[in-house]
Amino acid sequence: MNMHYSRSKLAQMIKLALIAPFVAAPLGAFAQEAAPDTETEFNKEAIELIEVTSRYRNETLNKIPISVTTFSADDIEKGGLQNINDIAISAVGMSMEKTFGRQSDIPVIRGVSWIPGFGSQKASYFIDGVFFGGSIQSLPLDLIERVEIVKGPQSAQYGRRTFSGAINFITRKPDDELSGYVNLTLGQNGNQKLAAGVSSKLNDMFAFRASLSADTYDGDWENTKEGGPDVGGEKTKSGMLGLYFTPSKNTDISVNYIYNENDDETQPFGFQGAENNNCFLDTRPYYCGEALTNQPISLGGGGFLPNDAYGLRNTSEHISFKLNHHFDFGTVSLISGWNSYDGETGLDQTYNGDEQSFSFGFFSGGPYFTSADSWYTLDSSGSDEYSHEIRFSSSAFDDRLYWSVGAYIWHSEADPSAVDNFAEELDNTAFMAMGTYEFTDDFRLSAEIRRSSDEVTTEAYDTLIQNEQFAHVSNEFDSTTTRFIGEYDLNDDTLVYLTRSEGNSPGGFNTSTLLPDNLVVIDEEDMVMYELGVKSTMFDGSFYVSAAAYTMDWTKQQLTDSFDDVEGPPVSYTSNAGSTEIKGIEIQGKWIINEHFNLDFGLSRTDAQFEELFDSNQCRFFAPGGASSFCVGDNLREFGNLKGNTPPQVPKNEATLALNYSTQINDGMELFSRLDFAYDSTRYAHVHNLIETGSRKLLHLKTGVQLENVRITAWVNNVTDDDTPTYVFRYVDVQSFAYGSRAFPVAPSRGREFGITASYKF
Repeated sequence: MNMHYSRSKLAQMIKLALIAPFVAAPLGAFAQEAAPDTETEFNKEAIELIEVTSRYRNETLNKIPISVTTFSADDIEKGGLQNINDIAISAVGMSMEKTFGRQSDIPVIRGVSWIPGFGSQKASYFIDGVFFGGSIQSLPLDLIERVEIVKGPQSAQYGRRTFSGAINFITRKPDDELSGYVNLTLGQNGNQKLAAGVSSKLNDMFAFRASLSADTYDGDWENTKEGGPDVGGEKTKSGMLGLYFTPSKNTDISVNYIYNENDDETQPFGFQGAENNNCFLDTRPYYCGEALTNQPISLGGGGFLPNDAYGLRNTSEHISFKLNHHFDFGTVSLISGWNSYDGETGLDQTYNGDEQSFSFGFFSGGPYFTSADSWYTLDSSGSDEYSHEIRFSSSAFDDRLYWSVGAYIWHSEADPSAVDNFAEELDNTAFMAMGTYEFTDDFRLSAEIRRSSDEVTTEAYDTLIQNEQFAHVSNEFDSTTTRFIGEYDLNDDTLVYLTRSEGNSPGGFNTSTLLPDNLVVIDEEDMVMYELGVKSTMFDGSFYVSAAAYTMDWTKQQLTDSFDDVEGPPVSYTSNAGSTEIKGIEIQGKWIINEHFNLDFGLSRTDAQFEELFDSNQCRFFAPGGASSFCVGDNLREFGNLKGNTPPQVPKNEATLALNYSTQINDGMELFSRLDFAYDSTRYAHVHNLIETGSRKLLHLKTGVQLENVRITAWVNNVTDDDTPTYVFRYVDVQSFAYGSRAFPVAPSRGREFGITASYKF
């Protein structure tokens, strides 16, 4: 049963809680001044730089020669971070937006974006180093010890689908003693979450941890379509179980199981119709400028689908097995993983509740309109995948050389997500090696190499090679990727490094049965990145900063396009249409100002531009009457040239700021506050760079009290009620002549929200 709270009463409670620390701060200072043993002079604490495992070995954050953004368990708790979306908002150089609800993620790292379902995923998730397929938006962070965002191509280290980076979630290990927690969140719009967990070491050989969580959100939007479904609500049930076995001092084994179940209402979209188009009105009308945020939501209805069929219902399971055995001469590691996904999605693909659409039978004397039933879809999808990896690592020459070798296999089977799609199986095998040699105490060189082979088994390929013109096409894609790193310690506190790394994004085949043969093959993408970075700790360890400048050359870029020569919704497909150059700079750090205040900050600028891309839709803006027949040959190259444009969904500028305040009232009470600010510049919806989201400015405020084992936090998210859309995409008006008019579904953001979180730990 959902419990709603009066906005006014809840707001009053939270406002009172928000000002409490600032009222109490002088009292706390007075209490400390009166205490007889209080020191009169503040000694700054040094920043605790956590260990990261991004290169499959333990290294402190200030000594790893690659760009890594980390969030510790303390960061997650203090920041009130609930999911990967919150993580991305707080991380510069990475953005993450929902597209069609919690089934499609676009983690954009350093300007490398894509459309989910079309082309290969460019940045992938890992849990304890084990690949996690699909969306991770509903993964609870209660048992996460650390999140590592590794930026830049990671193909030589992590393999496929880490073209632009990798996001690794490291789970917490059990404590020696019995420990646990209970967390409860209550907020506006039915925002409720209850989570509990326990862990313990049972004896010298066995330990465990387990957690359960359930959360609901009723949504902040109203569907204006008469008889239509509810929109925006989300429900999740999750469970995590970890078993740890240490049969000897040289061997450790862990098994992790994660279960997620989602039941979401349909994703809200406002529909910006063709009547709002304001540019290229004489050729191919389009919209130029920031997307409109005041469009009503009108979805479903018409009896095409039952209301409870709209939205997303899915379950996912993840199992991992890890074994490490230490010999006198090295360590062998075995990592295995299994992921399973089953889901069902109901969509109104008119995005406007239209019950009629244009009929192509009109061209043969039929009526202009026909029923829009083909635009209302109920699709099911499922996938299973497993992976196995073995590595052996060792050192030589008095530990000046660290090296490892390994092998990897991965297999995936995906059922079609729509009736017109082919199923496919994917297999990947790889061999990898790396080495780091310390020439002097201050200078080191590292080299990594990975040889991979992908095999795609699909009826789309079997059908394609029946055509004599394409009989020579292979369904195997081979690649060799490398990374070279030079690092130099200027002193004990400052590291400078230079990196050259390669990325590879696997090829494949478009699986729609409605596409012509010449649009079926998708080639592999390639990336080369150069990065220069510096990491330094200053002022007696109270200030840490990391800065990096990079350039990336992206070729054979996989972009989505649409094939319109069908009745019903246009068929989206992937083509190798472009190449892009990306240049950027990132700065992030932490400053312990004094005993009460500390500051986390980050800045990034990403200058991503197409170097080569010719698009027929771009050309039609300039074609007489918008005729597609005009856009061939020299006309296409002149009027369809998109060189200099920015890829979609890429913010050029990002900034984050988190100011933490705390004061100790007495031995059993601490008051704290936190202000989070995040800025993202505008994102273009498509390659044309015409319609855009506008810049987003999010301000979050949290304050609370820590009483021994109890922590109570009052919070306000999106304090200024910023309404910048989270996602906009190019579409059609299904009632326009031959679907010829452009329209734009616009995903609204969550508004201002008040809430309280209470936690108990033992």
